[in-house]
Amino acid sequence: MVRKVVRTASAISRVGPSPSETRPGAPSIRAGQVIRIPKTAEVVAADIRKMIIRGEMQEGDFLQPEAQLMEYYGTSRPTIREAFRILENEQFISVTRGSRSGARVHSPKVDSVARYAGFALQAQGALLSDVYQARLAVEPFAARLAATTRKSADIARLRQELDSVTALLEAHQDAEFRAAVARLHLSIVELAASPTLTMIAAMLERVVESHQWKFVSRSADARAQSPEEAMKRNRGALRSFKRVIDFIEARDADGAETQLRRHIENANATWLHGYDQTAVIDVLD
Repeated sequence: MVRKVVRTASAISRVGPSPSETRPGAPSIRAGQVIRIPKTAEVVAADIRKMIIRGEMQEGDFLQPEAQLMEYYGTSRPTIREAFRILENEQFISVTRGSRSGARVHSPKVDSVARYAGFALQAQGALLSDVYQARLAVEPFAARLAATTRKSADIARLRQELDSVTALLEAHQDAEFRAAVARLHLSIVELAASPTLTMIAAMLERVVESHQWKFVSRSADARAQSPEEAMKRNRGALRSFKRVIDFIEARDADGAETQLRRHIENANATWLHGYDQTAVIDVLD
């Protein structure tokens, strides 16, 4: 049974001056400074958003019907619907038109953030070379952290994942193999137990994976490479991944960082050949 969420308290309004207004040394408002007062719908959306982020509502929960939310927030139906539109655009809820069950709650996902971060990179004219270099700043450091925080179960899971990737390669399932390699990169980063590094890595990996799909289909170098050469290169890459995992298991932070850095540098040389000045906008759909 799907739970209905009822909140018993709200912090969207307060009477009296804020702490910043009474604290000694608090910044004062400059003359002529424009202060934007948020719309009621934005305040409602912010309140619901905070409840979702704080875990007060879980994935799959339903918000109360519009009439109850109107009463709870003391506002109109158009305001509640505008708040819904804000949250739906941010992918915090989904609204099924005509449904009587209300808006369904969705927890924030790294993939969604990565997608929009990719749009920002496109708008700023970022180059693929910049994205690949950024991986060198993120993933090797994450491998270093992973070597200091890993658990035995983490190593077993990584080795199992590597075995699955190897099986895809030997079965000549090329598309699935490339996707699994991208996932393996992220799995190593996730062992660092840093949500920030994981989010950044996911965003970079999305750009890299999209470029690699197009590289394989368009690059003359990729088309000219024989299946035997490609298999040899990919087997070497998987041996490199095994060494990274070995270093993490041994809690050798220096070794893990150095090995993954060398692995990415070698991969960058292959994938960026002839594409170092390509803009991100040219590879993301």
